[in-house]
Amino acid sequence: MKIELTVDGKYLALSVSSDKPLNLLLRDDLEIRSLQSHCNGGLCGNCIVLLEGKAVLSCMIPSFEARGKTIVTYDGFCRTRDYRDIEKAFAACSAFPCNTCYAARVLQIESIVRRYERGGDIDETEILQESQLIRCFCMDNGSFLAVVKESISNRRKRKNVRRAPVA
Repeated sequence: MKIELTVDGKYLALSVSSDKPLNLLLRDDLEIRSLQSHCNGGLCGNCIVLLEGKAVLSCMIPSFEARGKTIVTYDGFCRTRDYRDIEKAFAACSAFPCNTCYAARVLQIESIVRRYERGGDIDETEILQESQLIRCFCMDNGSFLAVVKESISNRRKRKNVRRAPVA
């Protein structure tokens, strides 16, 4: 089956098996390095990617469902200015996920930040429920929530900075 999609800003036309999970397409065919080779079929959460801006477990998405969609992986995201907002939040909160889940946590936080960057009340219960996608216990709920809030604050500050008019 032929699909067209955009991965990390690159438009691609690929031939894929209809039953191939998205994580295998990304890891094996496109050589996305941040996706773990030891996927536990939706149990670990370490294969998160952003599909149309929302954090999803790529092992649970058949490749054909990505047809016409935009996917962002950690490999592409870590080269953006938005990544710095999250990286700074980890440092400010002195809370760092382990190497195993780092990429997935970053994308999960980015998905949350995108919902709240323009304002609105932060729903802590919803955020903590979403944090359960990743089954690693390297970060407690309080630390995760602190990093998310700091990331949102960083993003809001950066996006609301007004540029001085050019004379």
